[in-house]
Amino acid sequence: MRALRCTPSGHSGPLLELVELPEPQPRAGEVLVEVLASPISPIDRLSLRGLYPLDPASGIPGAQGVGLVVEHGPGVREPEVGSVVLLPVRVGAWRERLVTPAVTLVPLSAHRDPVASCTLRIEALTAAVLLADLEPGECFLHSPGAGSVGRYLTVLARDRGLRSIALVGTREPVAELWGLGADNVLVREPGVQARLAALGLGLPRVAFDGSGGETSGMLGSCLRVGGELTIYGAASRKPIQLPVDQLVFRDIKARGFWLHRWAETAGYARLRTELEVLVAMDLHEQIAARFTLDQWPAALDLAEQPGVRGRVVFIPATSQTTS
Repeated sequence: MRALRCTPSGHSGPLLELVELPEPQPRAGEVLVEVLASPISPIDRLSLRGLYPLDPASGIPGAQGVGLVVEHGPGVREPEVGSVVLLPVRVGAWRERLVTPAVTLVPLSAHRDPVASCTLRIEALTAAVLLADLEPGECFLHSPGAGSVGRYLTVLARDRGLRSIALVGTREPVAELWGLGADNVLVREPGVQARLAALGLGLPRVAFDGSGGETSGMLGSCLRVGGELTIYGAASRKPIQLPVDQLVFRDIKARGFWLHRWAETAGYARLRTELEVLVAMDLHEQIAARFTLDQWPAALDLAEQPGVRGRVVFIPATSQTTS
């Protein structure tokens, strides 16, 4: 059974290598799962740089994914063999097969594309939790609008009767976001606040920041006095930049959001309920390319390219790859 394993290499950070491991055997309460799709998530990219506070399971990256149940351990009846399932978070999905407790799996509809469903566990759930406290009809601002979480925010907002304003880096994804249900899509450039006023949108109470850098200050400038900026990531790989006048004179409140911490606080019952709602919806990830495990150098190289739209995904060697 092949897997991508991360091992310390000394001076240049972790080393990723394709290795042969013993075939996993499910024990009581466990199931054997064939991995059908596992994306290169931001968690994985941070982990490979040693910048994520939690280590990959058994040294194998792959923070999320979708699999096929192929064998039950003693005492297991569900999910049935042949079921397509959402894998638990940080299970180490960059491998061909794995074992995991049956209770950690969330079944998917048989007709769902496993590749298009592979980010429901982290990015879609992040978007759902961020929107949980907003009231129907409320407006919010977010960036990057064309990112994975941003796309889910747009779709879920439409479903929940919220109004979304997505900020994007270029005009290229504007039409696509309109098609997903975005109420407004604006390019990140000076004068965004004035454009909101010109459109009669007013200043939102809430903004979600997955960009970092100067975009944090741009989002903060578009909030009403006393508004809240929630930072869930930094796609720009730059520290957030919030001017002092926003924090002091306009009382903008900035807070961080980490899905892992939320899950610890919310508990498993709430987590599973949220996931079951998401898997029942018609949600799809944007896919940049598909690679097999042995193509990992090219996969990682593409995932690190600036401006790549969509997720790079590992799929089984028996599946057709596209790039």
